[in-house]
Amino acid sequence: MPEATEQLLSEDTKTSLRNSFKVLQDKVVIELFTKDGLNDQYNEFTRMLLRALANLSDKIEVNFNTIGDERSAKHQITHSPTVLLSPERYKIRYTGAPIGEEGRSFVQTILRLSLGESTLSPRSKSKLADLKDRREIQVFVTPSCPYCPGEVMNAFKAAIERPDLISAECIEVTENLDLARQVNLGGVPMTLVNGVGVAKGLQSEDSFIESLLSMKKLPERQLSPEPQKTLQETDIVVVGAGPAGLTAAIYAERSGLKTIVLEKSVTGGQVRLTPVVENWPGIKSVPGARLMEMITEQARQYTQIRENSPVEEIKIGRKIEVVTSEGTYLARAVILAMGADHMKLSIPGEDRFSGRGVSFCATCDGFLYKGKNVVVVGGGNSALTDALYLAGAGASVTLVHRRRELRAEKRLTDMFARTGSTVLLNTTLEEVLGEENVKTVRLKDLATGNIRTMPTDAVFVAVGEKPNSDLAREIGVQVDGENYIKADRNMRTNIPRVYAAGDITGGVRQIVTAVGTGAVAAVSAFEDLGDPYWKKSA
Repeated sequence: MPEATEQLLSEDTKTSLRNSFKVLQDKVVIELFTKDGLNDQYNEFTRMLLRALANLSDKIEVNFNTIGDERSAKHQITHSPTVLLSPERYKIRYTGAPIGEEGRSFVQTILRLSLGESTLSPRSKSKLADLKDRREIQVFVTPSCPYCPGEVMNAFKAAIERPDLISAECIEVTENLDLARQVNLGGVPMTLVNGVGVAKGLQSEDSFIESLLSMKKLPERQLSPEPQKTLQETDIVVVGAGPAGLTAAIYAERSGLKTIVLEKSVTGGQVRLTPVVENWPGIKSVPGARLMEMITEQARQYTQIRENSPVEEIKIGRKIEVVTSEGTYLARAVILAMGADHMKLSIPGEDRFSGRGVSFCATCDGFLYKGKNVVVVGGGNSALTDALYLAGAGASVTLVHRRRELRAEKRLTDMFARTGSTVLLNTTLEEVLGEENVKTVRLKDLATGNIRTMPTDAVFVAVGEKPNSDLAREIGVQVDGENYIKADRNMRTNIPRVYAAGDITGGVRQIVTAVGTGAVAAVSAFEDLGDPYWKKSA
């Protein structure tokens, strides 16, 4: 067993964790509860993980318990494995092993518990200080969901800030399907407060605190506006933390420019959702999430990255003002790298069943449909990648594409053909139908005009992207007919000191081109701030 424990974490990972744990102050007690015959492989993984972490710091103490004993009864534990963190002080637990993406939230929580600091903003702390009644938070996650750790950390931060009234639980769906069925789960992350489903998806800190306090579903809530409370000056603000934005930040900081990266969600962009990247030079194959973790780790060595910080407004003046809910940043230049989002079908039922069978993230929600029927809409690389992932996860896949032939790379179409899945060409999805969840779809044969109904448990939409250029257009940045930002070879826009990089500029939308344009934008900003081209006479 000691040998297996040592093999669980690589030497690089152990070195990184040792360095992170150097800041630990108070001892963190971690208690594991297991029962033989229930999720045995996850039980063993969690035992190994906790032993490995305890070996890295004397500030981490691990205790092992059996479900059915006195301590499990005290804490009302029924599912195996369950992990409690500092249970005598806080009400924080993982129901299911902290595997995959949740490894991040697990380590971050250990650090926060030891330091006794929630790291919530002063605004959020002030709101929670007025809380009078108990709140029980549940966040449902899957191991491959890149957005889930952010929502889990929202919950755990609140539980650290108000341990007297707030409990928080991360529920791993693949190990606890019975709990997922009880809440009619259709997508992750899903957040419940006192049994009320308040949100599907990753929320900003402001939205999370609002939902925690109001216990109303997200569409019913409106954030009350409050004045900006912070003001920070910097050389460059990068908007977006995908490959382009992170690369721009690295190059800007290496040029001596103080840089801040603002990301509305989590780092990584759409690459984080890509199961496998096979065209990154020098690496034959790497999961998209892992590639972005490496880029993010390098970027954090240079710059501040602020996740869950959506930009609300940009104002052009002597300094460029970048406004968020937490404050305003005064910058000498701004690099827009907001990327592109998934396009919708805009058909009846698509919005109604979003999170209840309609999904735009196969890696997030695919496991929920193991052994079930799913429809994937689209014919490009993204659609085929999603279809392959879902087929590999055990779903029965039907691919629906409106053209007469698929547009994806031949390698992907050949791989998908080998799965034996159904392909419906020259066909459109007209409507999504169901009651609480998706039950059927209406399909139209474009050759005959015939419409038929087909039963399905889920619809995964992968029909292209639209650029997130609203902020740019609001300040007068020129865009093309599809709303992609127009930028020259130096990634300059028509507005001095405003640059653009990555998918938001259109063209060849690949990871390598995104990082390339990010580097060019940063170098151009460095040169222009030192020798402003807009001040030169004609």
